[in-house]
Amino acid sequence: MRRIITAVLFLAAAASAQSAPKADDVAKHAIRSLAGTAWEKARYLAFTFDVEREGKVVASFPQRWDRYTGDYRVSGKNREGKDLLVIMNTNTKQGKAWVDGVEVADPKDQLTFGYRRFINDTYWLLMGFKTFDPGVTREYAGEKKSDAGQAYDLVKLSFANVGLTPGDQYWMWVNRKTGLVDEWDMRLEGSKPEDEPQVVLFHDYQKFGGLNISTRREIKGKNQFIKLDDITVATTVPANAFVK
Repeated sequence: MRRIITAVLFLAAAASAQSAPKADDVAKHAIRSLAGTAWEKARYLAFTFDVEREGKVVASFPQRWDRYTGDYRVSGKNREGKDLLVIMNTNTKQGKAWVDGVEVADPKDQLTFGYRRFINDTYWLLMGFKTFDPGVTREYAGEKKSDAGQAYDLVKLSFANVGLTPGDQYWMWVNRKTGLVDEWDMRLEGSKPEDEPQVVLFHDYQKFGGLNISTRREIKGKNQFIKLDDITVATTVPANAFVK
């Protein structure tokens, strides 16, 4: 009898393992729903990364990026409240910078600032598209259901020597019906093991150049939003996109 029970449990476990979605399949389903073939053709992206707290925009960074060449432009206020413009290449990390309209002779600090904005802000913009970037590990983390009964497949994302904080861990919630990413849970590098992940809810999907992008991200429980405004997605780069 014990052997029969053991065999039944083994077969049930095997059947469950076979029926569980694979992380790669879920991630591919998301990319198909978010962009399909438009992702490969999306060469030029422009957007403004706005941080809104308690109904006020407290930081704003207009950006332009050529995915094919790595050319990048970001402007906004620096920590001292001065106008900053950085034009650089994210592959070589070389470029120029201007503070209050005056070119900086040695722009090392400004280029570091620009590269950090690039890493952070483009990931917020494109997280669902970047699950197959080199160094990203995908792991199926089970099924969840919303209060309304909507089923989600969770994919845990971890990183090996990727980005500025490779110790980050993310859980991507893929809507099983639509394929869209409706939630992103973050446990950032330096968090304690017992810390609960920060929940980010995706709102207001719109289509730009074939890409479905959530234009408003809610940091749950913080009265804070990341707004992605002035979005342009194009197959070609506008003239003078990366000049002062």
